[in-house]
Amino acid sequence: MTEMDNRAGWWSRAACATADPELFFPISHSGPAVRQIMRAKAVCARCEIQRDCLRYALDAGSIQGVWGGMTEEERRRLLRRNRRAGVAALPGPGVPVRLPEAARAR
Repeated sequence: MTEMDNRAGWWSRAACATADPELFFPISHSGPAVRQIMRAKAVCARCEIQRDCLRYALDAGSIQGVWGGMTEEERRRLLRRNRRAGVAALPGPGVPVRLPEAARAR
């Protein structure tokens, strides 16, 4: 199975598959966009593939939008923090992920 086939498999189970895609790509990080980000994160919070989505975004590098319940800036902070601590960007399956406070869905 190719990586694209594998990604298509988990993407088909994504909670965001039925949501407006624009919800996950706010044009700013202030004002009305804050509510938009919170709504996107709420969709992510109930998603069965949130971890796979976050792993994809972390592996992809600089990718815009809310992926796996985190904004691009939150993912950058997570990567920096984990690099400083000498740990993997995202632990393997079954290992709880401790997200920065700002990244947790409210």
